[in-house]
Order: sequence, then C-alpha cells, then structure tokens
Amino acid sequence: MHPTDAPRIASPGAPRMLVPVHDRPALLRVNPHLGRLTAACRRYGLLGCFVYAPPVGDRPGAARMFAPAIGVDEDVANANSTGCLAAHLLDTTGALTVAIEVEQGDTLGRPASVLASARRGPAGITTRVGGLAVVRDGHRGDH
Repeated sequence: MHPTDAPRIASPGAPRMLVPVHDRPALLRVNPHLGRLTAACRRYGLLGCFVYAPPVGDRPGAARMFAPAIGVDEDVANANSTGCLAAHLLDTTGALTVAIEVEQGDTLGRPASVLASARRGPAGITTRVGGLAVVRDGHRGDH
C-alpha cells in the first residue's frame, strides 16, 4: 500500500479524516450511514470525513465532505479539507511543492472546484486554498 492510500487525520484547526478511494466511480458510490458517522465524529473529536479520489496527471481530483456531527450531511465545497489534502500529498510524496484542483458538489447538483497548494518551508508545510464561484440569485423579489 502506498502512503497516500491510507486514511489520515488532518487538521487546519479542526481535525477531520481524509479517506482515499480508488477513482471517481467509487467516490460516487460512497453512501455513509450518517448516524454512525455522527457518533464516530463526536467520539473521536472529528469535524467529519473528506472522501477523495486523488488528482491523476492533469485531471483534477474529486471529493465529498461529510460532516453530519456539525449539521452538514454533505458539503458542496470544503476548502480547508482540500488544503489538508494538498499538505497530505506533499508529505507523502516527498515533493517540495504540490498544486491540486479538487472538484466537489457534483452529487448535490452544485459543482465547485477548490484549488490548493502546499509547500515545504523552514516552519513546516504551508498551504494556500482558493477557488472559483459563480453566484446565482435563484429568487429575485422586491425588497
């Protein structure tokens, strides 16, 4: 097993579990038992579970974030977890820098892309996250 294939706890402040899956079809099949996930997250002090198919070549990665213990069954986009993933990939590959794009929100009908980079420095690993958004006003009323 390659080190990037194992689940890992990562934290930019609130710890969460990073769980890899083999590919996008496997990611789409993920159907967590939200009650059990809530109990496990509360028991172990986790924010949630970020399930991801890693980027391959120039193709973006894909992910789904489940955090029912804080009232978010599935998040549309989670920048902090994507930053954690960039740091994890940097740490496990031994590279000096990593830049990734992770697509999220597809299963909710709200596609999003989160960009993250990580680099090694004197103080350890530093990450940066960002993304692109299109804001749509679905309801325009007189206010």
